[in-house]
Amino acid sequence: MIRRAFVAGLLVIGLVAGLAIPSAVVLAQDEGTVVAEGFNGPQGVLVAPDGSVWVIEGGVGGDTAIEMVDPASGQVVEAMMGDTARVVEVTPDGEQNVVAVLPSVHVGEDFVGGARLALLDGKLYATSGEWLGTLGDEALPLMGVVAEIADGEATTVGDVWETERTTNPDGVQVHSHPYDLAVGPDGSLWVADAGANSLFTVDPESGAVEFVATFDAMPGVFPNPNRGGEMLTDPVPTGVAFDADGNAYVSLLSGAPFIPGSAKVVKVDAAGEVSDYATGLTMLTDLEAGPDGNLYAVQFAVFTDQGPTLNSGALVKVAEGEGSTPVVEGLSFPTSVDFNEAGDAYVTINGVGAPGSGAVVMYAGVAAASDAEGAETEEGATTEAAAAATAEPVEEMDAEAEATEEPAEEMAAEATEEPAEEMAAEEMATEEPAEEMAAEQAATEEPAEEAPAPEQLPATGGFATNPVVIAIAGALALLAVVGGVVALRKS
Repeated sequence: MIRRAFVAGLLVIGLVAGLAIPSAVVLAQDEGTVVAEGFNGPQGVLVAPDGSVWVIEGGVGGDTAIEMVDPASGQVVEAMMGDTARVVEVTPDGEQNVVAVLPSVHVGEDFVGGARLALLDGKLYATSGEWLGTLGDEALPLMGVVAEIADGEATTVGDVWETERTTNPDGVQVHSHPYDLAVGPDGSLWVADAGANSLFTVDPESGAVEFVATFDAMPGVFPNPNRGGEMLTDPVPTGVAFDADGNAYVSLLSGAPFIPGSAKVVKVDAAGEVSDYATGLTMLTDLEAGPDGNLYAVQFAVFTDQGPTLNSGALVKVAEGEGSTPVVEGLSFPTSVDFNEAGDAYVTINGVGAPGSGAVVMYAGVAAASDAEGAETEEGATTEAAAAATAEPVEEMDAEAEATEEPAEEMAAEATEEPAEEMAAEEMATEEPAEEMAAEQAATEEPAEEAPAPEQLPATGGFATNPVVIAIAGALALLAVVGGVVALRKS
């Protein structure tokens, strides 16, 4: 994404006209170039120094039954799990190689699997899965962790869940959903945990996980049972980047009902103090630094009382205060962005949608550096891009995991507040309040068939798995959804 959102209080359920979502990739403003497509809920994109592009997916669940918390009801239910979340390398000539697979869980109408990627010292790392205290102290393998991807396999190097379980920094629900992953100026991996509402660091050599900061709840419009019934929503951190002074900047998705302008970017200084940096933003699912020294955030979608507005996602140039401006608009449920040295933006779209509808689209020159190389950059400029550029090329990894050809089971989309996961693709009703939406999936190579709209979306207080999906799940809970839609998470 993104983490599930606790959508507090019952959302007003309204009848919503079905919104037709095209199965073909639609480019914003006809400016983009499709780099790769056919992904299942793409949550993260990484541009390597050698020009290759790496994508990580949420997946489509599997055939193994496990216990998981249903984002709609908050109850422990049977979920389906399988190794269908993929890490895919897209070579400069467009060839796609699956280098590893991660567990994916289909629970209710939500999917959770891989989230983000980062390169450090020539090694590739990923955030994977989530876990909740309701399910017990011991998480399943690769759930709520940072993993190294090498030789065709994923191996845990940092157990973020264990740190959340034993410390629970925000004092609310014991819940870990490691989402964004970035290389910090201290040489460690920084993790925005959409479930824990906190920021952590991971030392990939020792495996040590350290707490940095937690984020306060945000004003809400429904009573939140996880916060004493107060009108509050979870912040849901989804992205992290850095400036030249070592300060961290974190994007907050915010919880349902995702009122336009309620999201923001906060600054975390070396002492762990948190302060507002950029406000007046909407449904943020990622934060990256461009070669021009500016911060760029991904806007997942704009919600109204009628649900999500189609193709309302955007790439936003972040400025201090309320001066942020969109630089690419008309995106279909984007989840992540990264840049090459030339400043071209690579964006994952259809982070929620029909199986195979996800894609990576490139927008040229969005963050091209000025001719004055040493020009002073604006406050908030990050060193994250520089860290990635200096990282050694990733060693070749065996592509042993092939995408499954079996048809994915029902794909629905409740919006979660965490980074967004799959969003239905044929028709979708509102991302928040929507009622449960199912979307019968046809084989991954065939178009997904329409699925009947579920009877009711989750009430505020339920949680979804993908930060974005969870967030949306909350939103869907607000509105009636027609067609298959996948949700974001967390409120």
